[in-house]
Amino acid sequence: MRLNILMVIAMLTWGLSWTNAKILGQYADAPLIMVWRFFFASLSFAPFLKLTNDSLQLTKKNIYFILGNALCMVSYNYFYFKGTQIGLAGAGGVLVTTLNPILTALFANLIFGSIMQKKDWIGLGLGLIGGAFIIRIWEMDISQMVQSGNFFFISASLSWVCVTIITSRSKDTIPFMAYSFWSFTFACLLSIPISMNEDLLIIFNFDHIFWLNLFMLSVLAMSFGTSIYFLASLRLGAKRSSSYIFLVPLTAMGFAMYLLSEPLLLSTLIGGILGIIAVYLINKE
Repeated sequence: MRLNILMVIAMLTWGLSWTNAKILGQYADAPLIMVWRFFFASLSFAPFLKLTNDSLQLTKKNIYFILGNALCMVSYNYFYFKGTQIGLAGAGGVLVTTLNPILTALFANLIFGSIMQKKDWIGLGLGLIGGAFIIRIWEMDISQMVQSGNFFFISASLSWVCVTIITSRSKDTIPFMAYSFWSFTFACLLSIPISMNEDLLIIFNFDHIFWLNLFMLSVLAMSFGTSIYFLASLRLGAKRSSSYIFLVPLTAMGFAMYLLSEPLLLSTLIGGILGIIAVYLINKE
């Protein structure tokens, strides 16, 4: 029961993170926020390593997975912040969190050559239709895709597909907690060259609203939320733990409506429902 409650809280932090990112985007650009998010996430991850006693040893076998994952995490976070900076946080949260498992299933099957069942194809079709509804594709051309932030949301989702696939291939090379810690650390280092034109110390001039949202995004959503999800995957199994992700698009839209006064468009609601059905079909036995 305690773990189930923690999982609900973890998913709430993931849903809230879209609103956090939107607020942070009003203070600074994506590269600056990325550096500090990864820094504080890596720092706060240390206590979890102490609890698990995972080895932090880097080898030739696992360093490639860690560097690849870190690079894809940097890519994901850049598009994630840029999308929320110019687009709707709620719509982005629904779009990305429903597209992630759908696109991951598609690319994993293409890369690893596994056979897709009928329900998987139906799920993929519904997911893509749902995504088209969310971005209101009938109104879009290339310039509008960029101006609305939808291009960045779709790019973020594709980046997360790479994160998921690389991570799944790394499971036999390094303990997962150590893998996450090193991924956050190297992502922080890789973010620094991108932010060369930014004043990294300017965040110390920002107010408590900035720090509260940075704390929620780094420590709660990335460190706490991710760690609890990993723990639930071990204790409850992948199927049960992944079912909690259905809470993320709903809470992302709910927080954006409540805290940012974003409107709930009918197209976003229809697309989100289709996306949730798609994720359910793909994860269903």
